[in-house]
Amino acid sequence: MFKKLLLIALLLPITVFAAKKECKVKPSYDITISNESVRVFNNKNDLTIMPNGNVIFNKQSVTLNPPLQKKLVLFQQDLRQQLPLLEQQSLNFLAEVKENFEKAIKNHLNNDNTLKIELNKLYKRLVRLLHASLITENGNTRFSYQNFNNLKKDGEDIGQRVFYNVVGGSILHLDFFKNLGGIKQISKNEWKAQKSKLKAFDAHICSVITSIDEQYEQILTQLNQTIHN
Repeated sequence: MFKKLLLIALLLPITVFAAKKECKVKPSYDITISNESVRVFNNKNDLTIMPNGNVIFNKQSVTLNPPLQKKLVLFQQDLRQQLPLLEQQSLNFLAEVKENFEKAIKNHLNNDNTLKIELNKLYKRLVRLLHASLITENGNTRFSYQNFNNLKKDGEDIGQRVFYNVVGGSILHLDFFKNLGGIKQISKNEWKAQKSKLKAFDAHICSVITSIDEQYEQILTQLNQTIHN
């Protein structure tokens, strides 16, 4: 049950970074956003979009028809809005679940200081993990697709390391056995309380990423058609 407690704390990364039912869409490109432009790129394609919809595609300026240029304007506006918002929503969600577990530790485990310290460590590491995939600094946003696609695995790895630290210390001090009943109660109650929120937030992340990917793939197709016509 002690492991289950920390794995439930891992609902932070498992859900905020793609939960049990993984999103079918996995991005294959990085995105950088500044006041001057939005860039979407990988080792195959490099697309820079200006706020007015003008583009540089694979190091070449492309003359666009009005409908495609309007689509590019809307796409870069959507990225400017959705990615920083998704980052903030994820941070808020991490903080909310952390706060709920802190309350549970206080109510059921006599405010166990070791658990609080380790939970705080887990929270900070997960924030760093999130920021490795999506971060806004000084008005610039960066999205790293490889880090994003590995968030679940990397989050679980962090949680397991924290778990072994806590279990090792607790068994040494016999707190594991003393707190087993309280841990069981936290596991049961917090899973019930968070399950629907976790599922809904996972679906929200998937919908945002899917929308971005669909727009990008359509734009790539139309850009290639424009170039080769």
